[in-house]
Amino acid sequence: MTLYWPGKDAKAVIIFIPGGEGYLGLKPGQTEVRGQLLQTLKRLTQPELTRGKLDVVLLDSPGELSPRQPYPSARGSSEHLIRIESAVRFYKAKTGLPVWLMGHSNGGISLTEFLKYAQKNGKMELISGFIASGIRDESYFNAPVAFPMFFIHHKADGCHHTRPDASFTQYEKVRQITTSLVQFSYVNGGEPQASDPCRSGFHMYNGAGVEVASSIDAFMSKVYP
Repeated sequence: MTLYWPGKDAKAVIIFIPGGEGYLGLKPGQTEVRGQLLQTLKRLTQPELTRGKLDVVLLDSPGELSPRQPYPSARGSSEHLIRIESAVRFYKAKTGLPVWLMGHSNGGISLTEFLKYAQKNGKMELISGFIASGIRDESYFNAPVAFPMFFIHHKADGCHHTRPDASFTQYEKVRQITTSLVQFSYVNGGEPQASDPCRSGFHMYNGAGVEVASSIDAFMSKVYP
């Protein structure tokens, strides 16, 4: 199940792979969804808030991915990777636009695993770019990487699985293995919350939606002037 928000005269499509258990619970025909980060992504489709020149797709999982496990191993399963490929192919055909993958938190593992899958199976042409948002420390991106990448992470992220310095280290490694545009942006605004730091607060860009959307939009405007 996916939810599709079209932009205006869009230049690219961003397919968002959620963190956590990867399960949003989307229903057929659903056009709206709650969640601060998800609404932040919707801003990328709205000309009154950003350039509005991006389509955004939310990719759901039919069930939880590795629930209550310390490492989301299900994000490397063939079922999950084939589902990502299916969504990429569908929206590439539907829109005729380049398709980017964006993973947040545990979704960074999905990016890692899909990159390995595409490299192994000769499907790199499916990917036009990655957005690595608040990714887990274990996320990595080995050569060849022949497409642009944008890393974004809150500087005060308090989740022990998603350290900002580990994300920056991955960014520096990717810079060494590609000639494509690669950029890192820290998010500085927002507010903490008195709950699980891996599911709220700075990790989820609480109160920093404008800054996050503006950073992504600015990077994409360099790729698609």
